[in-house]
Parts: sequence; C-alpha cells; structure tokens
Amino acid sequence: MKYLFAIILITALMHAYAQENLSVTGDPLPIPTVNFDAAGALTIKPSATSSARDFDFLTGTWKLKHRKLKSRFTQSNDWEEFETVVTAFPILTGIGNMDIGHGTVDGKPWEGRTIRVFDSKTRLWRLHWMASNAVAMAPPVTGSFENGVGHFFGKDVYRGREIIVVYRWDARDKEHPRWSQAFSADNGRTWEWNWYNVKERMTDVPLKTVAQNNNAIPIPGVRFDSKGDLLITAAPASSAKDFDFLVGKWKLKHRKLMSRLSNSSEWEEFETIVEDFNFLEGAGNMDVCHATFDGAAWEGRTIRLFNPQTRLWSLHWVASNVGVMDPPVIGSFENGIGHFFGKDTFNGKPIIFMFRWDARDKERPVWSQAFSADNGKTWEWNWYNVSYRIE
Repeated sequence: MKYLFAIILITALMHAYAQENLSVTGDPLPIPTVNFDAAGALTIKPSATSSARDFDFLTGTWKLKHRKLKSRFTQSNDWEEFETVVTAFPILTGIGNMDIGHGTVDGKPWEGRTIRVFDSKTRLWRLHWMASNAVAMAPPVTGSFENGVGHFFGKDVYRGREIIVVYRWDARDKEHPRWSQAFSADNGRTWEWNWYNVKERMTDVPLKTVAQNNNAIPIPGVRFDSKGDLLITAAPASSAKDFDFLVGKWKLKHRKLMSRLSNSSEWEEFETIVEDFNFLEGAGNMDVCHATFDGAAWEGRTIRLFNPQTRLWSLHWVASNVGVMDPPVIGSFENGIGHFFGKDTFNGKPIIFMFRWDARDKERPVWSQAFSADNGKTWEWNWYNVSYRIE
C-alpha cells in the first residue's frame, strides 16, 4: 500500500509542477554546454535517439499558460502572465511539425507560428518562430531531444547585442509539456530565463454536451413590423470585424437532426473541413466547406456581408447539392454571441429560421440552427457544430 501511495504522490507532484511551476524564475535542469567551431559558429550534434517523431506528442489543441519576463538583461523580476491556445499538427509527410497560436496582446488579436523541420542527414531539428507583432521570422534554433528533454540553440541579436538563444522542451510529461526560453550575452557562460509556458491538452467536448449548453442560452424575442416583416436592429458593438475570429482552416464536428419539425429524436454526426477568409476589403467574410455525402463530393459556402449603414450582418448559404442560395439570415453579435434571423419555407410551410454563433471561445466556436413554425413562440434546434482550428 505504501508503494501505491508513493506512486500517487509522485504523479500528483508532477502534475502540480506542470501546472503551477510558472512562478519559478529559474529552470532546475542544467543547460548543456555551448560549443563553437574555429569560425565562431555553433557546433551542435544530435543525441543518439534523435528522431523525426520527437514532436509527435504535440499534435492536438492546447491551452498554454505563460510567464514572461517584461524586461530582459536588466536584472528585472517583473513578470507578466497570460494564456494562449495553440493547435499543432504534422507537416511535410511527417518530417515537420507546425503549431499555430492565438491570443490577445495589448488588447489586439495576436497569432504566432512555429515551423519545425527535421533534417534526416544531420538528425537535427530546426525550429523557426514568427509572430504577427514581429517584423520578420526569428533566426532558427537547432538541436534534439535526449531522455525526453530537448535543447535547441541559435544566435540572434537583442537590442544591438549578440546573444545565444536556447529553447527547452521538457516533454517528460507529454500531457503537460513545458517550454522555456533563455538568453546568454556571454556565449553561454551565464543564462537568463525569460519565458516559460506549460501546456494543458484541450479535449473535444461531446456534441450532446455542446447541444445542452447551447439550448440553455435564451433566443432573443422575434419582432415584426405592420407588414409582417422581421424587425432586426444591430447591437451597439456590432462591427465589420465580428467574424474575423473565423479566418483560417477548421475541422467541424456536426450533430444534425435527421427529420425536422416532426418530433424526431434521431440525430446523425459527421465531420467536414472548412476554410474561411475575409474579402471585399474587410466588409465581407466567406467560408468554403468540403465533404463527401453518399459517396459524392459536396461543397457548401457561406457568404457574410456587413452593411455599414444598418451595422447588420446578412449571411447567405448555398450548397452544391441544392444549387439555389437560401434566403439570408440577418443579425449581429452581442457579448460574443450572434443571432441571425430569416424567413423561409420548409415542406410548404412558412418558418422563421435562426443561426446562432457562440464565439465566446474563439478557438472552439459553436454554430447552431433552429426552426420555428409559430413566429418564434417555440423553436426546434436541428443542427449544431463545433469548429476546431487546423490552421
């Protein structure tokens, strides 16, 4: 029993280290010695076990908790903490790996990307970093893993000073890997750690849970004018940038009611891939969706247009298996949730239909659709999807 207790205690301590050790301002593992050739270039050799699969553990979506030194090489002890969400995936048929991170920096949307490429001849990894708030790609860092810990070194210039940069990947706990960065201004004799992050894997939410959470959000009341047309006014914060969060490539997991307005409880689940981009100089947004249904290729597109006069969005849907664009739904976002209403006909009966975009979690936005056959008094939800960023 005492051995079981010891194992549980060690596991708990490792998890606590991964989650809470961002407060530490020095990394307990030693940094390998830096070596140079006669010309002053870094000489880096791979470990005996270096492999093109060394970054496979990163594949997936992660929440990152960061601790970053605000001022470097100033003996500062002033740190900032923040979070980002990162999606990592293999590239180049397995000899590369890329991650895409999103967050908010100084109140503005931020994106960062790391491209990692394995050289099969030298058996070394090169890591290339770029960010939306930087003017150029950073010089690469090069190295390999040994016993679950990777060290990657490179030369750079920081505020006019030549420095050595090291990235450390501590992947001994592959469910809570830890990345850190240090700078040296004296060719590796001393180091200053200036950035840490710990990753926590984000697991997919069951679609039934997504549906339950969605259904708990109230649908705004529907209003009509004297002619029976929908009356829709824009939210105070409605903006042409409201769909910017969607730009990129996504995997969508769907849950769709098989028979609508028939008291059915039969659902089907499937996946599609969607690419989204802005157009019309930022006044519009479009997604292109591809899938295979009943053995045939299928494509769907949503065209979203922002009216600067009414400050309302109109969303237009068309699919290859129909060939006719649906009537638009119109609306806006408020507090991260958009409701968009329109009139249509279903099985010969007039209905109100609604799209909802829940973008409070911009890395896993949820879209849903509901129909009403009684002018909005009651609603039937018939389709949900969750988007998972790929690129």
